[in-house]
Parts: sequence; C-alpha cells; structure tokens
Amino acid sequence: MRPDIRFGLLLGLLLLPACAAGRRPAEEPPVAATTRPAAASLQPAAGDEGVPLAEAPPLPAGTVLFDSEAQFGGRGRVGGFASDPSKYAVYYDQPGHTGIPDAVAFRYRKVPGPSFSGSYVIIRGDLSGYQTLTFWVKGARGGEAFELGMNDTVSNKREDAVFIGSIYRYLPGGVTQAWQQVRVPLADFYGPDLSRVYTLVFLFNEEGEGRFWVDDIRLHTEPLVDREAPIREAGELWVDDFDHSDVNLLGRKANAYKRLPSVAEFTRVAQPRIGESGRSLKLSFDKRAAGWCGYYTLFNQIDGAYFDMSPYKAIAFWVRGGKGAESFEIGMADRSWLTIGDSVKAGPIEKYLPKGVTTRWQEVVIPLADFGKLEWGQMGSFTINLHETGRGVVYLENLRLIRKTDEDLLKEWEEGS
Repeated sequence: MRPDIRFGLLLGLLLLPACAAGRRPAEEPPVAATTRPAAASLQPAAGDEGVPLAEAPPLPAGTVLFDSEAQFGGRGRVGGFASDPSKYAVYYDQPGHTGIPDAVAFRYRKVPGPSFSGSYVIIRGDLSGYQTLTFWVKGARGGEAFELGMNDTVSNKREDAVFIGSIYRYLPGGVTQAWQQVRVPLADFYGPDLSRVYTLVFLFNEEGEGRFWVDDIRLHTEPLVDREAPIREAGELWVDDFDHSDVNLLGRKANAYKRLPSVAEFTRVAQPRIGESGRSLKLSFDKRAAGWCGYYTLFNQIDGAYFDMSPYKAIAFWVRGGKGAESFEIGMADRSWLTIGDSVKAGPIEKYLPKGVTTRWQEVVIPLADFGKLEWGQMGSFTINLHETGRGVVYLENLRLIRKTDEDLLKEWEEGS
C-alpha cells in the first residue's frame, strides 16, 4: 500500500472542480463483435440478504497489529493515500441507496504521470466464512473508475494491496448516476488472508477527476455470481478488453517481457481503438538480434490454480499495426511450459492473416488445436512473441476464448477424443 495507507485518515479536500474530458470519436467505423456481454448472472440466492460489515467476526485472537493499526483502525473508518499532485477525499456523506445515512463519499483527482491516489474502508475482520462481498455504488456524473483491492494485516504492513481489477469487471456498463449493487466473489481476492482482512481499497487508476458514493457493504455466505451463464449465452469468454486495468478480466497479471538488448513495453491508449469508447493495448518493441521480447497475459493466478481451457476451441483477438507489416508469433503455455518460461507457438501472425498485419483492425481466430498437445485443463498463459528483428508498434483489442458448441462436443464424443 502507498506510504500513508495506515495514517491517511485526514481528508484530502483540495480537489479542483471536475472537468469533463470527453473521448474523441473512433477514427474508423466500429467493427462487428466488439461488445462485451454482461459479466455475470447476479441474481441473489433466495433468503441470502447477507450481514452488514459491522456483524463480521473480529480478527482472530493473537493477530499482530502495529500501534497505529490498533489505534486508528476501527472498523468502518475511512482514509486514503496520495502523492502530489494527485488528491483524494473520503468522508461520510448523504443518505445511501435505502435512504438511511450515511454513504461514504469518495473524491479523487488523478493527474498524468507517476503520482497515485486512492482510498479505503477499514474492515478489520475475519471474512473466511463468507463467499461474496457486496456494496452499492453511484457516481456524480457516471463513468467514475477505480480498481478494487484488499489488504490483510500482513500486506497492510508492507503497504501493498492486492488488486483484482477495475469496477468495470463487475459492472460492465460502469458506474452510473443511479445506485447499482456490486457483487464480488471473495475468491477473487487471491493472496490476502481472508481470516485477517484489514482494508477494502479503492485505487483511482485512471487520469481525471470524479466523485462517487459507496453504501451498505455486506457479506454473504452464498455465491451470488454465476460467471458461466454469460459465457454460455455469448459463446465466448472475454479475457481482456484492455479498457480499464492492467490486470485482465480474469483478474490475472499481464505484462511485457524482455531480455536485453531487446525491449518491449505496453500501455493502454484511447486511440486507435475499436468502437466509440474504451482503449486498446499498445505494444511497442525494439527487437534486436540478441535477446527476446513480447507480451503475456496469464490465465492462472501466480502460484495458484491453473485454468481449465477444455470447454473452449479457439482464441480470438483483433490486431493492427503502427505502420503495417509487423510480425509476431502467437503462443500458449500450460503448466509445464509456464514452469520453464516458454510457450508453444501456433505460428506467425501471417499464418492467420495472409496479407499480414495492416493499419486497419483485423480479427484473428486461432483454433486451439494449432497449439498441439497441451494440457488444456492446466493452462497458464497466452503470449505475443516478437520474433523478427526491428522496431514497431502493435495494437491489440478484445482478447477472447471461443467456447465449444454442442455440435463440437458431440463430435468429440463420437470421435472418442
């Protein structure tokens, strides 16, 4: 967590007036199949209204706390962290979604550059007996963005929260001016000790200003999110749309890789993109004769369970180049290949785009069978391997896994595969 996560209980009220930073229109007509489906079926289990945060069990006896954590860390207290010139403010404000006060108001100003800003609500409890965390949220203008994170009593001392992705992972339509309930499986918080949770963190990771309210944090013993329903309905799993977070839509790590003198770096950019909003992944590279570089996105948690890709038959994404004619290889790694830091390549991009990468968006669909005999129940990563010498820029959008149809499954059964 940032330097003053334990001590930032003073309100940073020095926020400038909000400025509407509208997005530029798309530079070319939207292409088909670009809309991410609703993230999950969010119907609550019958009778599971949950318990308010105040009723969660306390920290286990013997939990070690710093004096500052013990003195200032009362459950329900709010605070924040920032480095100049970014700012935050957090305080109890207007009535919540039920009309009963008080909702927590969060304000932020995140400026370009390396400065940071965020806020938190202190939990200080044992959440190990629960499966789902819920809260209500609404924005002053709509479109307010933040990442969700969590600290246990150990990571709080390291000032380092575990983040699981943007609010858009749980509200695909984003925060609006109306109250919406957010439902987060606690299993998504891979890493924190759920028996010793210290804070729920809101990191303001996108540039701009905003104000939103959070109300009625509750805990549920039932799983309230059915992630398989939208996958079955849409016939695909969205791995990443690159819009709002540097972790993918599975909450897994994604990053560039390199061995000097070859280098690669990535960022999320508003142009070029597919559609009228969002961002694409910009992958810049300088591939030398020595070394290697590229980009990966994980399907598994680091040192955690691997991903079962057996229900899927293909991986798909959109690509365009900065100048055109950029080349790369597409790889996948199962548990064994990930362990040795390599992947099985399906081949160069020209195998799937006969005219190669151009300066217009093109969809790439790769049958998983092209990657050979991987252990599909134990998958680890997808990679873009920049194998040809030279400098360039590649843009990626809308990375998805295509689900097998009933016809595909029947054919597999008949063929005994």
